[in-house]
Amino acid sequence: MPTSRRPQGPPSYSTADLARRLGVSVPTVQRWVDLGHLKAWKTVGGHRRIDADSAEAFIRAQMQQRGGEATEAVVPFSVLVVDDNADDRDLLCALVEMAAPGARIVVAPNGFDALIEVGKAMPDLIVTDITMPHMDGVEMIRHLSGQGAARPPAIVAVSAHSAAHVDRLGGLPPGVTLLSKPVEPGLFVETVNTALDGA
Repeated sequence: MPTSRRPQGPPSYSTADLARRLGVSVPTVQRWVDLGHLKAWKTVGGHRRIDADSAEAFIRAQMQQRGGEATEAVVPFSVLVVDDNADDRDLLCALVEMAAPGARIVVAPNGFDALIEVGKAMPDLIVTDITMPHMDGVEMIRHLSGQGAARPPAIVAVSAHSAAHVDRLGGLPPGVTLLSKPVEPGLFVETVNTALDGA
């Protein structure tokens, strides 16, 4: 298997870094790693890192191929933002643009509509509020987590309520980070990058 574990490595890219650099989705970069096109390893924390020399050589090869025969369609980095409050939704979209410049952003007003959007196209990242009508964020994430491999690579939840309140609603599965509203921009960007690196 092309992905191995080692505690430290040379200068490297995260999957999200390389996805943004090439204008493709995170799952596309992960697939290239799995196919052995990119030299990669996992950190002790479980984050996938891609060797910088391997990445640069791959980038050069991709640019040459795109000048001739393309082997992989360029897919914009995609994010689904879910919040019933229009002002909060706009703010989350602005924060996503800070964390992932150039991303294609789709919005939904509740968990039910978000599941419909996921069914149309799997995003690289979901940023969701917790308290919403029709279907809240906890129930939506539970549905996505029950789909196994169909779950988006990264999910970040935000809420004006405490973590204890979210636990009373059913809690969040492993790998989903909860941030408090109002969201602090620097922490949001760091959390999104960490979530994508571990995807």
